Amino acid sequence: MRSNLMSRILSWTSIVFLLLFFPVYESFSSAGVRWAISILVISIIAGSGFLSYLSSKKEDKEINLLISSGLGIVSLGIYFLRVYLEDLSLQKGGTAPVWISNLREFLLVFLVLFVLGSVFLGLLREWERSSFENQSSLKGRKQSLVRDFFLGTGILLLILILANYISVMRNHNFDLSSKGVHSFSIEAKKILKEIPEGGEVDVIAFYPRPLDSTARNADGSSSLALKRIRPDLEILLSQLVSIHPGFKVKFINADVELDEIAEFGQVSNGNVLIRYRKAGSIAGPYPEQKVGVKDKSELEDLERRLVQAFMNVTTKERKVYFTEANGERYSQTFQNLPNEKVVRFADSLSFLNFKSTGIGFQNNWPPKIPDDAEFLVIAGPTVPFSPEARTSILDFVFKKKGKLFITIEQRGGESFDWLLEAAGYSFAKGNLSQSPSRAPGLILTKAFRDHAIEESLSKKDTGIVFPYGGYFEQKPPANPADIKLDASILLETGGDVYLDKNGNGKQEKEEEKKNLPVALVLKTKSSTPVIPPADPNSPPTILPETKSEDEGRIVIYSGTSWITNQYLPYEANYELAGASVTWMYQDVSLPAIPPKKEEIETVSLTDGQKRAVWILGMFLFPGLIAGLGSIYVIKRRKAGQKNA
Repeated sequence: MRSNLMSRILSWTSIVFLLLFFPVYESFSSAGVRWAISILVISIIAGSGFLSYLSSKKEDKEINLLISSGLGIVSLGIYFLRVYLEDLSLQKGGTAPVWISNLREFLLVFLVLFVLGSVFLGLLREWERSSFENQSSLKGRKQSLVRDFFLGTGILLLILILANYISVMRNHNFDLSSKGVHSFSIEAKKILKEIPEGGEVDVIAFYPRPLDSTARNADGSSSLALKRIRPDLEILLSQLVSIHPGFKVKFINADVELDEIAEFGQVSNGNVLIRYRKAGSIAGPYPEQKVGVKDKSELEDLERRLVQAFMNVTTKERKVYFTEANGERYSQTFQNLPNEKVVRFADSLSFLNFKSTGIGFQNNWPPKIPDDAEFLVIAGPTVPFSPEARTSILDFVFKKKGKLFITIEQRGGESFDWLLEAAGYSFAKGNLSQSPSRAPGLILTKAFRDHAIEESLSKKDTGIVFPYGGYFEQKPPANPADIKLDASILLETGGDVYLDKNGNGKQEKEEEKKNLPVALVLKTKSSTPVIPPADPNSPPTILPETKSEDEGRIVIYSGTSWITNQYLPYEANYELAGASVTWMYQDVSLPAIPPKKEEIETVSLTDGQKRAVWILGMFLFPGLIAGLGSIYVIKRRKAGQKNA
């Protein structure tokens, strides 16, 4: 009797522990606690099946409970295998191997089936045991057993509700969609887990609830679209808490909950604000960045943009030095010209965790660059650099692996050809005009090349206002060995821009439209060794990408006015300036994060296939069913006649 009671307690405990294991296990980050929970649950499940098997009679072995325990242990094994495969993917740089993702999805199906099978067989065995005891007990005892069974079932239901509550709070779920549209990819989790020690990331989404009334000043159609987006956002963003406890997610309706938005400045519905708070910080301003999502289609690329914003705001605080001794826009030369200054650009860097400081003659520049300098901004110098200053800048890039953000002022005397020649380019002055509707020298361009900087721009389709700039042209050196910088084009003028030689804003006959580079990305040549392939016909294998700290990086623009106070707020100028700066320290390639785009594959049948399907449905299947039914009826009739 005592053994039977212990067996029943272990049986119910194993069911409860198996259901609670998954949400509880994910709630702890300590490896020791997780090991203890795992050993306890496995011991209870195995002990339940083993004790029940030993205590039962030889002719009546409790096979259901034994199978239930076996399925429970196998499901835990599958779960740990999926965790191992995920950790294996996180340890690999770049994109996770395809076979790992496919295998994890395949194992997920069996994990769900085995857990359900284990719970169902365990409950079935307890129902059988209660039914058997009811049949062999006295009347009073029967009533007691029935009452105890229903009481135990009620307790189990309460525990299931508790498990569901924990799962919701921890957002523990199984994403069974084909592209994982409701969860973060392995590559994204690898990045999002890297919150600095003690820091917190606030994720505030400004969206109306599905049943909220539309604000008076809101557009009804756009408000309806935002209401449809919110449920999907709640599912995705709430998972950030389970990825790392440092995430705090909150939803606010900016049109209604006005008392909640005071600390966020000017905000509106349709944006997700990513804000980073360092350990011990109690007052702002905080590094933050907004990600706009106003349409269902924008959800496809949301994960990538969230990761980019997270990387931008959580990077460690770095000093950025603005040179101001050669007539740059940061210098006192433009003190009385507020529209020509770059104050807005410098202030915006504070929200990306950069601290702006000017260097000039008081800091022994030129030619000395501060020893703690990692990032240098040279915004539109009008006076050429001295040979000593040029040498310092080149050493800063090639020897110290520093970062440079350069904008050229074509009305000035510094063309930076002494730097561009190391990449096989040169700067050319010229008035770029686009159409008579715009002022001469003012263009709007959307002609981006594929690059990590361009990938993070959400407003790139609106274009970049690029006024009064020149352009770059290739100038290969006589000796190819003189090229010491890898160059790639970031932005071009587009095919509707022409060189306005007389500056009248009108296209003359001799002024042809050209697509000219206006922004370049330069990097010191990688010293990564190339591994020769075993197969001579296959491409060489290159080791993992060089980290940002190991290479000098330069982003150079052929104009300066686009980042001044006057033009920075227009179109995507602000985003491009910020993305150019944050790329300097970006080590993760965003293409590794796949877009969440559900691709519906359509299948078209030929006329022959349609005819075959029609014949199968109309004749073959009905005939097969009729034939098998006739055979069954004839056999039953013959068997009945034989028995008679």
